[in-house]
Amino acid sequence: MIKAVCFDLDDTLGHYASDFGEFVAFVRNELGLHQCDTNVFAKLVSDELRRDGPLTFELILRRVLDGLQQRAPADLAELASSAMASYAADYRPLPGAAELLSDLDSRGVKLALLTNGPDDMQRAALRALGFERHFRAILVSGDRDVAARKPAPRIFGLAVTALEVLPEEAVMVGDDLDTDIGGALDYGLAAIHVGPPTGPVPAAAGQAADLAAVRLLLSGLLGG
Repeated sequence: MIKAVCFDLDDTLGHYASDFGEFVAFVRNELGLHQCDTNVFAKLVSDELRRDGPLTFELILRRVLDGLQQRAPADLAELASSAMASYAADYRPLPGAAELLSDLDSRGVKLALLTNGPDDMQRAALRALGFERHFRAILVSGDRDVAARKPAPRIFGLAVTALEVLPEEAVMVGDDLDTDIGGALDYGLAAIHVGPPTGPVPAAAGQAADLAAVRLLLSGLLGG
């Protein structure tokens, strides 16, 4: 019997509704890096966003500036905080997300969020959605107490420990076949892929076109 559900965040429960390239260009301009090619800056930021270990957006910018041999401005922390506020302002829930979480929460299902990315960026996005109250555990790879990106076993282990369930009593819902679905199945969780698959969906995983379909699949797993 499934007792807990773990959710991914980006492109599972919510998404950035604006052009991320424009956001990165805005940050470049705020840093005064007008001589740095936009595409070069975007590539550097993208590479840093995928780093393992403790991570914040301020740390990303500091590393990018170091790589460009540029001095970090004295107000870098304030600039990063302002950028996160701008990012969160354009973060939106996906259709059915609020209803699904409310339904599961009202039924007493234990919920956790497992997301890769900078700690401040992912928490700002989650606050913008207003979904924090539903989760007993929020695990962000950039949090220094987590410091592991899906599909690393550590983040799934932390989730089931926080939810006080066995791996086989939990299901992971996410859009990425490798990090969400593969990582969950390898650790012993059930898994439901949501959205158009980018490759073969493992036979052991469920497949749902959207969150309404996820709700139906979970209803069956939870016993109606």
